[in-house]
Amino acid sequence: MWGRGAVDMKDMDAMTLAVVRDRMRSGRKPPRDIVLAFLADEEAGGTYGARHLVDKHPDLFEGVTEAIGEVGGFSFTVNENLRLYLVETAQKGMHWMRLTVDGTAGHGSMTNNDNAITELCEAVGRLGNHKWPVRVTKTVRSFLDELSDALGTPLDPEDMEATLAKLGGIAKMIGATLKNSAAPTMLGAGYKVNVIPGQATAHVDGRFLPGYEEEFLTDLDKILGPRVRREDVHGDKALETSFDGDLVDAMQVALKAEDPIARAVPYMLSGGTDAKSFDDLGIRCFGFAPLKLPPELDFAGMFHGVDERVPVDGLKFGVRVLDRFLDKC
Repeated sequence: MWGRGAVDMKDMDAMTLAVVRDRMRSGRKPPRDIVLAFLADEEAGGTYGARHLVDKHPDLFEGVTEAIGEVGGFSFTVNENLRLYLVETAQKGMHWMRLTVDGTAGHGSMTNNDNAITELCEAVGRLGNHKWPVRVTKTVRSFLDELSDALGTPLDPEDMEATLAKLGGIAKMIGATLKNSAAPTMLGAGYKVNVIPGQATAHVDGRFLPGYEEEFLTDLDKILGPRVRREDVHGDKALETSFDGDLVDAMQVALKAEDPIARAVPYMLSGGTDAKSFDDLGIRCFGFAPLKLPPELDFAGMFHGVDERVPVDGLKFGVRVLDRFLDKC
């Protein structure tokens, strides 16, 4: 199935609706009540979707103790005898920010040593090229230990190149969970080619690991320097929960019933989901949208990318797993 959003996250929507439709038609009830929440605005921070419901209508989720959502449960084939399914138990926090530099406006033909664009671009360049230190969180350590056991070889997070080389298509996603990050994404300045503007702006997608927000902001200000003003456009916390309990057991049972070589393992998502809002209600959140994928498919590379697609067989697999999961949870 090809199309924008096929991976992020219309696949989960489709599988969920397929399971619920079949159960409504057949009259099969799960052992506990299930709340379905289809929410707007997640890509913009969830202010008018999940956050609005949590703040204004928490009664809709009364009694809910656990939740599953997007970006987890997808497969990583190790060999013919083992397939890992990555269940999201943690996610980085976010600081989406606007950077601003004020300078002296003037004619483009004249020398100007206070050019806002020059100052901003130098700061953005430093930020984009900065080598953030490796910080191994509990979830990432658990994932690397599981993968090390599966591969039969040690994985050293301090040796990034060697470790990521063994991760294949998921290297990009896992690599981003080993350190804080700040990616410049937008630039803005000027209105005419012969006018030096008095102000220049940039937007940055900043992400920090659980427990490392203060370090992230301190490092950020050192990199940017005193001339750059930064303000949050949107910020939210990092999340991390343990990989245990009845819900995790239900995931493993449902996966192995459909794939005998399956093993569920915890991992951290480099981005964020609506789980950040539901955590405020005391709901324990996991990413579990099960997909059995071909080993050659660059699943992680298709998020917000081109040629986004999900194998039909993978979707059918996910429907069967979710259906079994609901009977066990």
